Amino acid sequence: MKNHPNIIFMVADNLGREAVDYYGEGIFETPRLNTMASEGVVFNNCLIATPLCSPARCAWNTGRHPYRVGINSQTRPDDPESGLSLQEVSIARLLHNAGYTTGLFGKWNLGYAATFNPLHHGFHEFYGSNAGHADYYTHLYNRDMKSHFFRGLEPIADEGYFDTLFTDEAIKFINRQSQEPDPFYLNLAFYAPHGPYQAPPGYYHSDDPLINYQYMVEYLDLCVGRVLDAVHHAGIAENTLIVFLSDQGGSRTNGYGRTLWERSLRVICNAVWPGKIAPNTKTNTPWVHYDLYATFAALAGAPVPDDRVIDAQNAWPLFEGKEQPLDRTLHWTYRTEAAIREGNLKLHATNGKPDGLFDLSTDPEEQRDLRATAPEKVEKMMAEHHVWKQACEAQQTSKA
Repeated sequence: MKNHPNIIFMVADNLGREAVDYYGEGIFETPRLNTMASEGVVFNNCLIATPLCSPARCAWNTGRHPYRVGINSQTRPDDPESGLSLQEVSIARLLHNAGYTTGLFGKWNLGYAATFNPLHHGFHEFYGSNAGHADYYTHLYNRDMKSHFFRGLEPIADEGYFDTLFTDEAIKFINRQSQEPDPFYLNLAFYAPHGPYQAPPGYYHSDDPLINYQYMVEYLDLCVGRVLDAVHHAGIAENTLIVFLSDQGGSRTNGYGRTLWERSLRVICNAVWPGKIAPNTKTNTPWVHYDLYATFAALAGAPVPDDRVIDAQNAWPLFEGKEQPLDRTLHWTYRTEAAIREGNLKLHATNGKPDGLFDLSTDPEEQRDLRATAPEKVEKMMAEHHVWKQACEAQQTSKA
């Protein structure tokens, strides 16, 4: 197992690309994330499968489009059947079976019932919350005013700010596992900067939610830095891949909401691995965040399941900065929207009616509609999307 790397996967919740310097705006102070980006690879075209918390988590955990799994909306606390089916083979289970020690610290959001607890999905350790969001200090979910905070299978009432607690536990895990012979997989899923907008420890709470949001982003950056420092001090940096991702492109500061336009689908993603990923690497090749499933599996020497459709592809060449053509059709469906991408062409539709065809190589902001120049292409792409949706619906295992 010594030839396989440790994998640390950190995720922010509702953090737009405008937040950090390495996508051009940097409206907040994020020095640790900026440094991490400069020391590794920045993905300029990482796309989210569905711009919503539960589906995003479904996708990276299963390597499958969330619509194919059956989770295209939030899991519900009032429905004991709403959650990620145990028929799915999670990345944690895959790596667990390959000899990895696996831990999840933070947000799960793939089922509230005990049936769906992360320990049943291949994680050795779980310290976090099942809720889609919660008060950072009381840990209560506002829809039912209950705490969904667990250590393993046991409800807990630890006091403190959620992301502080999650980071503390993640660092303990790193320190423990750095002394063990087997590699580890760590998913640190922050709540920040998802609402409610509450100032973190050491910050003055403001009546202005945007100021508290700024503080939360800055504190998120501090937490990421603590993890990076822990890896360095444990002496395992050269055998550890660290990936940072935002679970959707829309955020409080960009006003874009949840949509299938590019501004919401393109997300923050960067990675560092000294000696394996060169500093200041950038790649523009489009890929989808569920590709992390196949990428992590390949690095771990774990074969992906061959008894079901796996949408994920091994994206490791992109980590090395090797540009590759998009050689598959990408599909999205969310609420009343649909989107289909073939190469650089992307078709957007609302309520089943096409409302924009764009060449993203020359028009990444989707401003010049080309439908009138290629009506047959539009019809063909819509037909392909209909077939894709039908196939997904026939395969769904889960419920949200």
